Amino acid sequence: MVSDALAALAEANRPEQFTIMETATSLLAASPAVTHLMIRGSFAAGTSDRLSDVDLVVGIREADYGDFVAACDALVASELGQILPGWPDTIVPDFGGLGYVHLIQHAQMLYQLDLYLAPSCRIEEITTRTRGRLLYAAPTTPAPAEPASAAVAFIAERRQAAPTAEQLVVELLVLAWMIRKRIVRAQRFMAYQEAHQFTTAARDLVRTALSPKTTYLGWYHLEEAVGATPIGRSCLRLLGDLAQKPPIPTAASLPDMLDLALDLARQAAPEVVADLQISIDTYRHYLDGPAHLSPRRAAPRGTVRACT
Repeated sequence: MVSDALAALAEANRPEQFTIMETATSLLAASPAVTHLMIRGSFAAGTSDRLSDVDLVVGIREADYGDFVAACDALVASELGQILPGWPDTIVPDFGGLGYVHLIQHAQMLYQLDLYLAPSCRIEEITTRTRGRLLYAAPTTPAPAEPASAAVAFIAERRQAAPTAEQLVVELLVLAWMIRKRIVRAQRFMAYQEAHQFTTAARDLVRTALSPKTTYLGWYHLEEAVGATPIGRSCLRLLGDLAQKPPIPTAASLPDMLDLALDLARQAAPEVVADLQISIDTYRHYLDGPAHLSPRRAAPRGTVRACT
């Protein structure tokens, strides 16, 4: 019948992000700590394409908040195919919780899953602010209340903590993935913003790895802080080369940016890069895939392409 043929055609062209969304929501809803699951961003607005991220907001019982956040990354890694540790998202607006970016292998492609972990009492406000769509509410969801002091303290502590060298290396990889999406979509000003953050993350990696006790922040006295050793001077040269790349990255300049940043990371934090090497190799397999695909053009099923 025509309706059956159309249903089969619709299923064949169904974006893979829906499968990720279904798997993630089923996994998270199984936890007694989770009270709500909400989709936000382009999928909630109906403007998604095959490059879109899956943006989920997870409502968590206040008493369980710290334990859930601490265990969430391992859960995503073991059950959803994450290739790198989740990156603490510094781009997402402050909705009263903590955001993490995960790069997920699925159907021979790589996708971005953003999880925003919020105390349950913040869900109504987040729904209003983001125009999100509720996907799940626990049958015994408690009435909204002020978040427990322990949850507030946990969130504040995580936000105030200085990033580790590993987190900064992961940040570089995640940002390069985001920049690639901007290039494919011709979003040049967003690419400019994320390229600036990319260079800043490389700088922070140098400071964190080579001068962790410096009294200065940012670019101020950077040469004095790290330039006293051969490794420090080499890192500064690489950072200078990175800073001279086009401010609006291109498909040609992005691989060079990432190569410079990873060379810098190998010198400044070799143990971190060694620990992440298999993940980095997997990541490069996807990043170095075809860059010419339109965000609204699907690759045939069973082929390998990068979906950013």
